[in-house]
Amino acid sequence: MTLLACVSNSDKVKEIPTLKIVNYLDTLQSKYPNNKTNSAIKDELNDFFKKDFKKKINQGILEDLPFILDKVEKCGKRYVVSLQHSLTSKVYKSRLLDDLEIDLYGFVDEKTAKSLIEKKPYLVKCKFIEYINFQNNQKYCATVLMSPFMGFPSDTYSSAIQLGALGVKIDLISLFNDKTNVSNSN
Repeated sequence: MTLLACVSNSDKVKEIPTLKIVNYLDTLQSKYPNNKTNSAIKDELNDFFKKDFKKKINQGILEDLPFILDKVEKCGKRYVVSLQHSLTSKVYKSRLLDDLEIDLYGFVDEKTAKSLIEKKPYLVKCKFIEYINFQNNQKYCATVLMSPFMGFPSDTYSSAIQLGALGVKIDLISLFNDKTNVSNSN
């Protein structure tokens, strides 16, 4: 007797694509073996990471990582968007992505600002401008509530990889959809 199981497409587990940021973080950690058990190696890793990550953003490392649009607000005479990939705001769940925290703040034109939908996922093409900290957060109408630490965790109690709050120039912001992307450009 043969039993056949019918599985609908909606019941299938969705395969998560390997994102550029995941490949980068894997490669980076492999260049610094024992970074989880040696503070000197962890410091070297984080020093390199802080410098290199700025370049990687400009090379498109974040373009395939969906961000949740947290907020659109008027900041002075301009519109700023706040996008998050955090422990609680993410589209994909997987090994490294579960531990990844990054916020993007960037200006968009009025038409784009008014077309965006908060709490929806977006893909972003951007260029790095600066890390947002307590001294420059008002420029982006950003509320920085934590230390501007950036890097791999130093203690055993945290697994979060902090990429920080970043001020970026948004070249393109597209509504993320598993099948297609609808573009809104700045």
